[in-house]
Amino acid sequence: MAISYQLTARLDAVKKQAEKWAAHNPAGAYAAALNHQVKYKRRGYIAYDSANFYNKSGDLSAYDLTGYDAALIEDISPRRFQYTGYYADSFQREIVKPYIVKIKAGRRGVFICPAIAYSDSDIATIYFSQGQFAPNDGENLENQGAIYDAARRADSIAEREAEQGREADAQDQAEQMRGDLAEQISEARKMARALIVAIKAQRRAGIDLAGAICDALTDKLREYRREIISARERREALKNDFWLSVEGRY
Repeated sequence: MAISYQLTARLDAVKKQAEKWAAHNPAGAYAAALNHQVKYKRRGYIAYDSANFYNKSGDLSAYDLTGYDAALIEDISPRRFQYTGYYADSFQREIVKPYIVKIKAGRRGVFICPAIAYSDSDIATIYFSQGQFAPNDGENLENQGAIYDAARRADSIAEREAEQGREADAQDQAEQMRGDLAEQISEARKMARALIVAIKAQRRAGIDLAGAICDALTDKLREYRREIISARERREALKNDFWLSVEGRY
């Protein structure tokens, strides 16, 4: 069963802050205090940004995992998880890294949940909704089971997020390429039209174009036509399969 978990200490801090602000804003004091606790009281907050927030499932989106007892799943079991993450873009720069996070829960032991963080972006998520309580004893089988369960979940989440990231990156590149090809087609059309106008002007002026010159101009027009046809085909191919943008087959 999924558990939406929030630390008691943080909720107490929210309540105390709300009590102070209630005199000036009775209706919105609690909401304002909660927003203040989540956004402004966490290390890594940047003004006018809203990276730190809880979603509807109770999962926390933050800038990083600073301040939490977080460990890469590779460090938990090097034999089982022999990697540091998944590439989230076609250039293999951004990596989605899977973690587990442990939070002390007093008499209930420890709360263990999956988490992910991006290597080159201020993005991290702690999936409280997929966590579970366990005894606060590293030698306890239930504790170890909760750790490996969270690690497997984190691995699955990181892999899915990375796949979605690579797909979005390929789609974006395909759109950019299609835009570049549209400009290439437009430019080739302009050059072909200008060449045709120039040829017609020469003929109206009574200038007899020599055979070699005529052949060269005709070849150039054919070249523009081939360029336009090729660009159209590539645009259509990218429209039908955006993965071509990163596979070099368009």
